Amino acid sequence: MSKVKIKNIEMLDEEVARLQRKRRRLEDELGARADHLRDNYKSMAMNAVVPGIANSGFLGIVGGLASTAFKSGAGKSMLTNILIGAVEFLGVKLGVNLVNKFRNRRHRKKRNAADPEADGE
Repeated sequence: MSKVKIKNIEMLDEEVARLQRKRRRLEDELGARADHLRDNYKSMAMNAVVPGIANSGFLGIVGGLASTAFKSGAGKSMLTNILIGAVEFLGVKLGVNLVNKFRNRRHRKKRNAADPEADGE
């Protein structure tokens, strides 16, 4: 990224044109990435639930059922809600455990500061 001092209107117009070209190029890249995500969403989602299931011949029936469920709107919605619920549950569970650890550690430090002989209790 070059820092060019704008000295006149022509230089400003050139810089604006350069930035517009850069914006269009970045928009095209973003569009290509979104297309890739849309095309590969099903296999990525299945691999997130069960790693390797999307390309596995062993679980082809399960993969076929999951693929059919992803194609239907209601099935996709239900599976998405289940996945989001599971992730939220895990996040809350981990968050609660971390908060409890932190709170217990603070209470222990305060208790030990008030009564140094209570270390063993």
